[in-house]
Amino acid sequence: MLGTMNIVSDGNIASARVGSLWIAGTGDRPIEDAIWREYLEHAAASVRDVGPFTGVLLWAPTFGPSTHQRRMLTDEYGKAVRVDAQRRVALISESAFVRGTITAINWLLRKNVLAFAPPNVGKALQWLAEEVAFDPFEARAALDGVADAVRSDIRKRATS
Repeated sequence: MLGTMNIVSDGNIASARVGSLWIAGTGDRPIEDAIWREYLEHAAASVRDVGPFTGVLLWAPTFGPSTHQRRMLTDEYGKAVRVDAQRRVALISESAFVRGTITAINWLLRKNVLAFAPPNVGKALQWLAEEVAFDPFEARAALDGVADAVRSDIRKRATS
């Protein structure tokens, strides 16, 4: 079932939940720490209200969380968002460097984290569905909505 989409106050991160899949997308500028914390609060509220999500699909064509923000996720919000329950994480990025880095980390640490190029969203959803319960059609629609939400922020700023 498609849940409510949340958009942080500056429009740079949007998120939604479909079944046990958490879907998030980032805009075209670096994420401020306060905005990252606001996003993590949305994720924590979803866990409190619906239960843990076991998969994550992150649409980050150009910018994702910084090292400090990833530490904030694990150190400050790890329990609230139930990082321990997450079985698979798929990152969608236009950057071949980012995708290669994620692939190398996965090989070294044997984590279930994979990176995909934007044309391979279908493959990412198939891979996630091997271990995560969600409707793939609703997930694709939610991802499109999340991506459009952060793109609309880009369009708004371009016309200002």
